[in-house]
Amino acid sequence: MRYIVLLVVFLLGAGFTFLNWTAVNAPVDVDLIVTTAKAPLTLMLLFWFAILFLIVLYCLFAQQTGAFATMRRLTKELESQRKLASDSEDSRLSDVKADFEAKWQKWTQEQRDVLAQTEQRLTENQNKILSAFKDTQDQISNANKDLSNSITGSLDTMDDKITKILISK
Repeated sequence: MRYIVLLVVFLLGAGFTFLNWTAVNAPVDVDLIVTTAKAPLTLMLLFWFAILFLIVLYCLFAQQTGAFATMRRLTKELESQRKLASDSEDSRLSDVKADFEAKWQKWTQEQRDVLAQTEQRLTENQNKILSAFKDTQDQISNANKDLSNSITGSLDTMDDKITKILISK
């Protein structure tokens, strides 16, 4: 926007100078400190203002170029900082993932160990119960045999007694 304003002011000055060219080019006595000369004073002032205008344009161009260079440098630096932040974030996420996976593996191994211990205790308890059941079954079987033998013996004794009683009668 400021360049447009500057261009408009320059064009207005050039138009004014062109319209009044005879007055601008009119010779007058000019004091040059050492000597006096006849020269167009307005044209000399116009020349000095043109040089001043070119100096201002050069300064603006240098400032803009410096600003663009600084902006480019800052953009590159910002991009490198973003890349560094992204890389460190990726690294941090990788570390968190690795830590999580290690803890997950440890936890699953602990769960497997607990499950194996539980299965082992369950198997041991089942074996103890089965052994106790077999022992009890053997004891009941032996008791039944003893009872059967006892009953058989008692019946044989009773049969012998009945037979003796019947024979004696």
